Amino acid sequence: MAQEEIQESTVAPVAAPPKKKKGSFMMIFIVIVAAVLAGGAGYYFYGKTILAAHTQSRTTRDDRGRSDRGDDRRDDTKEDVRAEIGPIVSLEPFVMNVSGSPSRFVKMAVALEVRDAKVTEEVKKMTPAIRDAMLGVLGSKAPETFMDVAGRDQIKKELFASVDRFFGKGDLQAVYITDIIMQ
Repeated sequence: MAQEEIQESTVAPVAAPPKKKKGSFMMIFIVIVAAVLAGGAGYYFYGKTILAAHTQSRTTRDDRGRSDRGDDRRDDTKEDVRAEIGPIVSLEPFVMNVSGSPSRFVKMAVALEVRDAKVTEEVKKMTPAIRDAMLGVLGSKAPETFMDVAGRDQIKKELFASVDRFFGKGDLQAVYITDIIMQ
């Protein structure tokens, strides 16, 4: 019996395999990092849209079912869109030196949106005066203004203001820059 006790004491009990804590920790860490990256990418691409949708209050609709705000995402019929845009008259492209840089040139095409076909005929008669007023605005701009989106928006506003005096109230709807090349 003593011999059996000695044998039992010398035989070590079978140890349970060690738990894989390190592997499961890494798996959880990878899942969390992937979720954070996916959330960040979603916010980067859709954050402004989601924020705008949640912060804007409901707007009242006018009699045609369109929203008072300009960013109505509802599909309008072609007739509605066509009724809102008047005839567009394209002017010959402007080619000019850029202010402050005599070796740089800008070629820019401009179009005018008018109220109706009658005003289109008036535009054709006044084209030299309209081009002169526009050249006065464009000739004073620095090269950076033509390259910057905000600068181009400012140019459109200034062109509208300089040309609007040739038209009756509400005859000129918008000024569009349809092409711009700088060399």
